[in-house]
Amino acid sequence: MVFALFLAGLLAVMLFARDTETARWLHRTTVEEPIALFARLERKHILFLVVGLFAIQAYAAVLPAELAVALAWDLTAYVDAMIATWALSTFARFRSMKALIALRMAALLAPFRRFRLRARRSRPVRPDARKPAANDDDPWPVIMAA
Repeated sequence: MVFALFLAGLLAVMLFARDTETARWLHRTTVEEPIALFARLERKHILFLVVGLFAIQAYAAVLPAELAVALAWDLTAYVDAMIATWALSTFARFRSMKALIALRMAALLAPFRRFRLRARRSRPVRPDARKPAANDDDPWPVIMAA
């Protein structure tokens, strides 16, 4: 309870006395520096921390510490590949699920839509006078020399 009151007092100083040197120092040390630290973290660091802690404990009982760290690093790479594969398959499922939902919603909303009558397409007018078919049996007008 005393610690919570202490933190509430620090928060009150940061909120109500912003222009003081103490408030600026508190803001820098409790807000800006931790954000800068977390900004440098990558997914591999967090995975190694989580997987590595459990794997190193299990491996360190039977292996040297260096080999336990190497195996934990290898296990972290495997878990990272599994998470990436899972994320890609989730995105693919979301796309197909989105298409399925759109199709079902269109089927549900179809009776409530107004049907627009489209104008009929006009067909091109054909000329009545057609040319006679070509007759290849007629002789040439000029007799050809052989």
